Amino acid sequence: MDNRTLRLRQNYSQFRVLVMGKANAGKTTILQKVCNTTDQPKIYNSDGEEIDLSAVAPSRERGVHNIENEMIFEANRRYIFHDSRGFECGSTEEFKIVQDFIKQRGMETASWRQLHAIWYCLPTDNASRLLTGAEARFFQECDPGAVPVIAIYTKFDDFVLQTQQFFMNQGEEEEDAFEKASLSAPNRFTEEYAKVFNETRFPPSMDVQLQDMDKPDTNCNKLLEKTADALGDDVLRQLFVCIQNNNLDLCGKWGVKRACELVYKEYRDQKELLFEKWVGGVLSWYPWI
Repeated sequence: MDNRTLRLRQNYSQFRVLVMGKANAGKTTILQKVCNTTDQPKIYNSDGEEIDLSAVAPSRERGVHNIENEMIFEANRRYIFHDSRGFECGSTEEFKIVQDFIKQRGMETASWRQLHAIWYCLPTDNASRLLTGAEARFFQECDPGAVPVIAIYTKFDDFVLQTQQFFMNQGEEEEDAFEKASLSAPNRFTEEYAKVFNETRFPPSMDVQLQDMDKPDTNCNKLLEKTADALGDDVLRQLFVCIQNNNLDLCGKWGVKRACELVYKEYRDQKELLFEKWVGGVLSWYPWI
């Protein structure tokens, strides 16, 4: 392990994500898929004390969802999630809480407190209202700074079914309409609905369409790839890739990509070292080696 990789693992041990979106946007399911678990997360307050949800009365539920609270899944404790729950109500107070959190955490000098990414979940079962209310205000008024925002279009299977119905209304048979919808829905959604984000002041850095999240064999690999692509800093990207213990493809993709770019540039005139450094560069993206 080289010195740079060692420093990375010492200084950046966890990856922090702010998760946004309506209560029914499928946020918890996505986080469970990312962490490869079906368990519920443990919630910790800003002092690192675990909150016992079973002892919290419904009237106090709002307080439990303080944006500073940390959600951690035992299956992968290197992720720290924050929930913006309450933001969708659209109040000025809730908007300022989210805005201040992003600004302060994005500017943190202490690596263990930094916010690294924002995942904004946007259900597509009503695509015509994709950018309204709190969502519109966020992308028009909230400057995320250097923190990348990934728009996650959830419930995309519903949009596929709507597209199927569109073709059936034009006379297509049900099975043919579904096959046609499965192929055309992603582009149709991007061209007709997702394009509204291009006109906002702070559009998302990346976007991804997720469907069939209720099925046990589906995963969030597309979301992980988009997040890695959106990270502008190689140290953060390597941290993010290294915590995906069950995603060899992602480790391999970025390990090969960066080793080719960086190692060849530095050692291209030293052929006797080139292969050795290239292999070392690739393996540095695999934390268990």
